[in-house]
Amino acid sequence: MPHDNKDILSNAVSLSAEMPGGPFGREAGVRLITGGGSDRAFYRIAEGDRTAVLLVDEPGELQHYLQICRFLHDTGVATPVCYGIDEGTGGLLMEDLGSLHLDKALAGAEPEDELRLYRSCIDILATMETEATKRMLDTGFLEETRFDIQALLKETDYFKEEFLGRYCPVRLERGWEEERRMLADFLASQAPVFMHRDFQSRNLLVKEGEIKVIDFQTAHRGPGLYDAASLLKDPYHPLPSGQRYKLLEELHGLLKERGGPVEDDFEKYREGFVLAGIQRNLQALAAYVRLGIVKGKREFLESIPPALDLLEEGIDESDKLPSMKRMVEAIRERSEKGDE
Repeated sequence: MPHDNKDILSNAVSLSAEMPGGPFGREAGVRLITGGGSDRAFYRIAEGDRTAVLLVDEPGELQHYLQICRFLHDTGVATPVCYGIDEGTGGLLMEDLGSLHLDKALAGAEPEDELRLYRSCIDILATMETEATKRMLDTGFLEETRFDIQALLKETDYFKEEFLGRYCPVRLERGWEEERRMLADFLASQAPVFMHRDFQSRNLLVKEGEIKVIDFQTAHRGPGLYDAASLLKDPYHPLPSGQRYKLLEELHGLLKERGGPVEDDFEKYREGFVLAGIQRNLQALAAYVRLGIVKGKREFLESIPPALDLLEEGIDESDKLPSMKRMVEAIRERSEKGDE
């Protein structure tokens, strides 16, 4: 893998022959793109008004990234165009989609623009759950990568180890085990679709007003409700419940219209979404602690309060998780004492 800007530029130049306008020259600039939770390295290569992004990673990971990127692109989902890959140097050169993440675009958006952006996102979700899923099943894509009961239980173990073990230790009741298994059993029983697995506002870029999808390398066959919850119960941009369910109803309608695997009854679909949101927010809380404390990216700790709010809201809505409800109450109590 390249280790300095000279090596990085050399790698980018060698991979840029298929770029619009031809390859980069040797005088192009190199800048590390910082931020986010990824351990992979991204560099912006710029020459005049032409730019591209070089992803540096392990060779096997690069090939996996490229396969999913092309699969989604060929299915009509907007992902970066890939110009070239060199597994020997560990580099993948691709289209520069800019740096306007959806959460930043939403923060200053007028209500009609916010709604338009979210509708673009739910259209992508519907495409992944229908066209991409049909192609996935026809071709056997992601056959060995399933978001099954074991994967779901691993997420709640992650919450226990990171959030409770490292950040806010409270005692879990016996019912915790039964309730987390209920969540896993329910979500694993859903018809598997193409699942991004981290479909949240910092993995969506806005370029020229259009939504572009990134960080899809953890794609699985799994429940579409999880992706819907990742978007609509996103601590980076929490939505009022009324707006959230309006968008969820629109997604439900799109899935029915396109023949997706979805409940006919919206209320049953909504109930499933609530459970998926609880699972997702438990995972998110664990990830924020891991990133904020272990990896030293302290800014992620700022997302814990809205994530805890969303978790509590979902538990209250479901009315099926009394042990988790008391767990959140204990977390609140401990947090308040810590603030005194």
